[in-house]
Amino acid sequence: MNTVLITGANGGIGMAMVELFLENNYKVFAHYNIKKDNLEKIQSENLLIFQANLIDVKETEGLFEKVLQVTETIDVLINNAGVYNPVGTFNNLNTELLDEALNINLKAPFILSKKFILLMKKFNNGRIINISSIGVKYGGSPLSMPYTISKAALETMTISIAKEAAKYNILVNSLRVGVVDTNIHKNSVNKSMNNRINMIPLKRMAKPMEIAEYVLFLSSDKSSFTTGSIISIAGGE
Repeated sequence: MNTVLITGANGGIGMAMVELFLENNYKVFAHYNIKKDNLEKIQSENLLIFQANLIDVKETEGLFEKVLQVTETIDVLINNAGVYNPVGTFNNLNTELLDEALNINLKAPFILSKKFILLMKKFNNGRIINISSIGVKYGGSPLSMPYTISKAALETMTISIAKEAAKYNILVNSLRVGVVDTNIHKNSVNKSMNNRINMIPLKRMAKPMEIAEYVLFLSSDKSSFTTGSIISIAGGE
């Protein structure tokens, strides 16, 4: 049975991935930080749930150790966890907010990728998928500067790691995700969703399962010659 670790698994895209990978006979290791209510609703012996605050290096490293206590390897690592804290304007941005975004959106994927690549090398096989944002394409906005900066760095890291990992048949890619129908957008008070949707050529938000389906493809043997790529799944943006 193939194995997958999904960080940030309790949210909209994370939950869609959990459900889809379980349906496709994966053993799923699901990470959360604060909330696990959605994960606890799933009744499956192939789902294991782990807590870690990825802003903390020791807890991120601890997540790796927890997973390795119950499995010899992880076939797929999905760095999905992220933090988005609108700052208002550039003048409101401080180093604490920037550090938080960089720690969770960049440093945690770096740590986990490094550790799991060392493990995947033993089996000469593996997949790493990093979840980025369409905001990188446009440079984001003053509201999302820390988030966009961290995701841009994540994409650069993807390309760099892929070059080293390729010799071990470990494929590393980023999905540049557009506007998805999740709570992070529904609960936003800083923008008009109708105006935002009208900027998308397909004139709608993505469904979380549409993102999950693409992640599953990149995780499978059907995707065997794609690595170091930044792939947009953003409705034409």
